[in-house]
Amino acid sequence: MPGVYIVDRRYVDKVAKAFAAQGTFLPSCCLTSLDEPVCCHPDMMLCRVGDTLICEPTVFPYYQKILLPYGIQLVQGKRTLRGDYPHDVAYNILQVGPYGFGRWDVADEAVFHAFESRGIQRVPVAQGYGRCSTVSFGQNLITADPSIQKAAESLGLDVLSITPGYVNLPGYNYGFIGGVCGASGRTLLFFGGLDTHPDGERVRDFVQARGYTVLDIPGEPLTDIGTIFRIL
Repeated sequence: MPGVYIVDRRYVDKVAKAFAAQGTFLPSCCLTSLDEPVCCHPDMMLCRVGDTLICEPTVFPYYQKILLPYGIQLVQGKRTLRGDYPHDVAYNILQVGPYGFGRWDVADEAVFHAFESRGIQRVPVAQGYGRCSTVSFGQNLITADPSIQKAAESLGLDVLSITPGYVNLPGYNYGFIGGVCGASGRTLLFFGGLDTHPDGERVRDFVQARGYTVLDIPGEPLTDIGTIFRIL
């Protein structure tokens, strides 16, 4: 079933062209308090918990307007983001089924409440960029981060550990694999070609062995665009 996604406005046209059959792609808002390379990344300013979307307060009016036709339950967060770590990760929490991975010591209060009210276990990890750093589908994860890998495996989740790097993020040395990807039902969308990553075939095999398919852009560099962020 086609979905609705939010994508970094600098890349939304290219994503929509590459994955047109997968649904509707909406441009993100940009948050000038964040560093320029990530200032339009939806996974920095939005956190999805079940059917609820929690939004950084500065950009709340924008998302409230563009998401109105879709009936999304949108909640305004409390914390405004800054460019310096860890003051930029308040919404960067990864939900995998009954678990939430991230820096809970700096998480936004609305995010904290949303997880708590749903009985989702908060799993603290050293990696503040929980959502950015990890691809999740079903009870499976793909990450280069050892703290997320260790925590997830201790909970019985299936994790593929990959080599760090090999993901473009202009302005930084490299980006994260989670920022490359989005899920469309049982299909994973990758912005770029898995053939450009040394573990690309392992990623493809891991995904397909669990009954999912891969759509990528062969020959193009994998690029962290702040997740192909599905909201519906």
